[in-house]
Amino acid sequence: MNEQAPRWVDTALSRLLRGGVLLSIAIVTIGIVVTFVHHPEYFSSRPSLGTLTQPGAHFPSSISNVLSGVRDLSGQAIVMAGLLLLIATPVARVAFSILIFVIEHDRLYTLITAAVLIILLIGFATGAAGADLPPIPPLPPGSWPTAASAEPFARALIAQVPPSELARTLHEKPELIPPVLRNLGTALMSENDRLARYVGEVARSTPADDLARLAAIIMIDPLRYGEDAGFHQRINALIPRTFALLPRAEMLALLDASTPLTSVDFDVIDGRKRHIPFNTSLRMPNDSSPITASIYSLNSSFFAPEEAERFLRKVHNASPKRKLIVLADAPMKKALRRADSQSAHEPAKSRLYVTFVDTWSRPFTPWPRDPFIVARNSSGRVVFVNRPNVQAKREEDQNMSRAIVQQWDDARWTVAPIAFHNGNILLTPSTVWISIHTLEPRVLALLGLDHVPTETFNDAAAVARYLSVIQAAARELQRFYRRPVRFVHPVAASPELMQRLSGGAGFDLDSVVTILPNGNALVGDTNLGLTVARQADWSAVQREYKLKGDVIVAQSASKVIALQQFLNEVAGELQRDGMTVHRLPLLNIPASLLAQEGIPEGFEFLMTWNNVVIEKRRAEGFASLLAAGDELARKTFAAAGYRLHLFPPLVRSIVLGGGYRCASNHLRQ
Repeated sequence: MNEQAPRWVDTALSRLLRGGVLLSIAIVTIGIVVTFVHHPEYFSSRPSLGTLTQPGAHFPSSISNVLSGVRDLSGQAIVMAGLLLLIATPVARVAFSILIFVIEHDRLYTLITAAVLIILLIGFATGAAGADLPPIPPLPPGSWPTAASAEPFARALIAQVPPSELARTLHEKPELIPPVLRNLGTALMSENDRLARYVGEVARSTPADDLARLAAIIMIDPLRYGEDAGFHQRINALIPRTFALLPRAEMLALLDASTPLTSVDFDVIDGRKRHIPFNTSLRMPNDSSPITASIYSLNSSFFAPEEAERFLRKVHNASPKRKLIVLADAPMKKALRRADSQSAHEPAKSRLYVTFVDTWSRPFTPWPRDPFIVARNSSGRVVFVNRPNVQAKREEDQNMSRAIVQQWDDARWTVAPIAFHNGNILLTPSTVWISIHTLEPRVLALLGLDHVPTETFNDAAAVARYLSVIQAAARELQRFYRRPVRFVHPVAASPELMQRLSGGAGFDLDSVVTILPNGNALVGDTNLGLTVARQADWSAVQREYKLKGDVIVAQSASKVIALQQFLNEVAGELQRDGMTVHRLPLLNIPASLLAQEGIPEGFEFLMTWNNVVIEKRRAEGFASLLAAGDELARKTFAAAGYRLHLFPPLVRSIVLGGGYRCASNHLRQ
């Protein structure tokens, strides 16, 4: 300092330093007294005192938390306020020195001292940004953290670390995620609403490009979520609150990513806002009214984008006014959008005009027909009716309708009160057509059996008892659809008849029978299929299906012969009902004849022209790639008064047992 400076300067600086130190000591002392007043157990319990004296324990480490704690008369916060004052005292001396140098007109020392002050302030700012976490209780092997260790940790975390700071720390140090979140998970089991809000704010502060960690924070402990029912229920109550804090774009990106959140039910994500109780007044669609929108499921794990694009383009060209709704994962959606944008510059190609629905990384199958019905309520609102009997190995498909509802304005979803399988139900405006196989899941539930008791069907009395339960299940279905139920085949207590009807077991009714509302019926015929097979050029099928065996020989299998007996019974019954019956070719192809990977051993599929979707005077389905069979099918439909449109086949869907009707669902007028 300049030697000519007044003596009062030295006196003022010494008093500033002495006063700052004494005041900080006094504040620290007050803080210690308040701490022991609030926690008298510190006088008598060494373990309790240990939670206070271990480094960093229970002391706030940011200015905002210190000020908040002082307002709440927290002893630890008051101690930290005193220490902050002690640290600030020499800084205040530097700031006071700048004032003195300005008075003395000493520009050089003014600049130097100001630079020192700036460096100190920057150091404090960066140091405050890196607040330490309180000591994290170690995770016990083979169990979840205990409340005795987790709850004090959670309280200390809330007191010391702002949510944004914890989000930054977990982002930079991912190894801390398991111990921090698992302890918070145990603490949350005490219904601590303050902690729930804190965790929600941590999620909101997590970087949007850190989706895996964001999902872990939302679920708190994904492992425990899957194993602990109580924890599962507690987190389910919190997830909607956390989602509500996120920007919509971030929420959609999170759901679209492959994270542990894919195990969370859509009910939880939207807080069941779109779920409604089943109402018996719902109007179920029939299979012939005009189609407003068609729903397809086209994931890249099943189809190449070029295959999906070719198919969708043909569907659009056949019905330009129809809305096409496509459940698609991110790779498929990206590829189809690129193809659609390119088609805008190619006059020879039409636009796809597809409305995409995010699958949110759910492994949906290609068959949206099976899991739900697209119904309407009395005011015309769309209501998706889920089947309660979830199909084995297709459990995720129950979320198809929920994914659509999440992204379809004003739609709702519900669950049917009875089991159903759309592939085994044919709906005309006046009738629900079924077979005895349609009702098997419900009949087994009523009987308490795990298999159809075919071993008793050699006795007429046993058959009669079984058929009585069949009729009871049929009456339930009649109340559900609010129209009469009729069987496509005769029903009688005859062991011989039951033997012939058993040939239809394992085959979906819509793959072998088509009922038209104009009094015509089309029934599959394996003998006619064999005739077509012998006449047809198989080169296209062999190329697309990777066919390596003799389909003609496969038609001599006993299962095919039994199926033909069933179909003959159906044709005879429908004819007795006054219908005009036409026969369509039908081929049964064992998957062993295909050189394709991922097909279950012993699997087989039908090459059928029955599995179609109908509107007024028109029908649409997959082409078979057998020119002779496709041409015969067109002529047969024309004879029944319908024009048949055949689209490029989605081969993977077909070989896994799904024809065109299976691969589509429809919103009808």
